[in-house]
Amino acid sequence: KLAAKGGLEQIKKQNLALGISTHSYAELSAALGIKPSYISLGPVFGTQSKDVAFDPQGLATIQKWKELIDPEIPLVAIGGINDAERSAQVKKAGADCVAVIGAVKKDDTHRAVEELLVALERK
Repeated sequence: KLAAKGGLEQIKKQNLALGISTHSYAELSAALGIKPSYISLGPVFGTQSKDVAFDPQGLATIQKWKELIDPEIPLVAIGGINDAERSAQVKKAGADCVAVIGAVKKDDTHRAVEELLVALERK
């Protein structure tokens, strides 16, 4: 309904981002039809941050999503990315960025963020 009423154009004119979460090929297909600012995929790994109704998608699904998504649309990986190493794996699989909770819920948050940044710079 939003798209049919010109809502997406209004969002873009206001410099707002519209992200769409995907958990299946059907959801990805719907998201691609809308052409959002970004598409997220999750959970990539099992997560304890919240109850989810979807099985972990894994790194191979990130690779497949990246093949299917227009290169202009960033892919955000989310779910179970609880340390720098997993962040690096997700980035290497093709995600443009990661959304994390557990990775920064550490005793030393500043250090955790620094480790994430370094890991995401690795190719």
